[in-house]
Amino acid sequence: MATDLTCRRWTDCGMTTDSWRRIWRSLGVIAAMLGSQTLVAAIPQPGHALMLLPSEGAIAGLGDGLRRGFLLAQEQSRLCTDKQTDWSVGWLSPGADLTEKLRHRALPPLLVAPPAAALVPTGLLAERRQRQVLLPLQRGISLQQLASRPGSDRLWPVSASRSLEIDVLVKALLEQNRLKFMLITDGTADQQQLADRFLETMGNQGGELIGLEPSARVINGDDTKAVEQLAFDVDWFRPLALVVMTSENSSLMKEILKQRWPQSMQLVWNVSPSHSTPTSQLGVDEANRGPGWDNFSSNFSERFGYEPGMIEASGYDAGQLVALSVMNQSLSGGQGMKSFDSEASIEPYCRSLRLAASGKATRTNGAGSNMDMKAATPPTAILEVIQKDANGVESRTTYNLGAS
Repeated sequence: MATDLTCRRWTDCGMTTDSWRRIWRSLGVIAAMLGSQTLVAAIPQPGHALMLLPSEGAIAGLGDGLRRGFLLAQEQSRLCTDKQTDWSVGWLSPGADLTEKLRHRALPPLLVAPPAAALVPTGLLAERRQRQVLLPLQRGISLQQLASRPGSDRLWPVSASRSLEIDVLVKALLEQNRLKFMLITDGTADQQQLADRFLETMGNQGGELIGLEPSARVINGDDTKAVEQLAFDVDWFRPLALVVMTSENSSLMKEILKQRWPQSMQLVWNVSPSHSTPTSQLGVDEANRGPGWDNFSSNFSERFGYEPGMIEASGYDAGQLVALSVMNQSLSGGQGMKSFDSEASIEPYCRSLRLAASGKATRTNGAGSNMDMKAATPPTAILEVIQKDANGVESRTTYNLGAS
């Protein structure tokens, strides 16, 4: 019988090449095949951090990017200080009971939850074991009720919420004085939430939803007649913007792009406008940035040979938070975030580590966000709004919603 959680442990200097990563994962898989139920309990000391990753399933591939970003933060920390991070990775099978699988293991001060973690069991684990948990890739609908979840005062989102993308779209439309709009969504839960956020935010800023519906119109991209009816309604009501909440290259996006729209109207997406169309388009780059992005991107590319994205940046920022906790040796098991202060001035990474070592709470230069997160509250970030004119010319405008 396969175990639901396999773990391997190293200091940051132990995992430095792709070959080492393959060896460690192979060992974890072999252990799982052998049914070793003792791996978790076999580690006598909890170390500084435990990173939990999915062993299989649709999001399992995200783990490599997270680990590389996390590893880079630990390697840089070692260059700045003489302290090493003692951390381990646990591969968790889909649907496994997190609390049960870690029941017999001594836990470190900080846990790094898997992408899109189930918040109820994660919060219960944090509450019962009195540990702080980082949520590196928690951006969607689950954040809406995070504050009301058990243990939420110990759950720390590391990446900015997708609702931030909606806020910058609203700002861009207000600047263009496109206040009258129609709003559609593909009906999926995440997109519906984003549509509701857009409607509320735009309404609070004087925007006006026009058309026959009091809220976002739900359209199935495979329903050609519904899209044709939408085109007829747009021609009748003449909105200044048609706002479409859907995913990149969805069937709804493809059908919208096939239609002819009034030249006075702008197509507005909650993704990048990557396709050409005779109609002006507005969209948002989904890759959030922090003030430390440029240095991070350069260092990451040199270290691993490819350009990082939001996933790698989230792993790096989680790694920075873990490294800060390592500096303060007086921290108890439940104080994993004591060295971090979201309201402190942003400091370069090495200086932040030295401040933490002296016992001061500090704030690092985030790669994927402004690092102004709090428990149960995601950070803000720097985003780019992209305008693509009918002639294909693109222009980008940067917004930092965390700037004072």
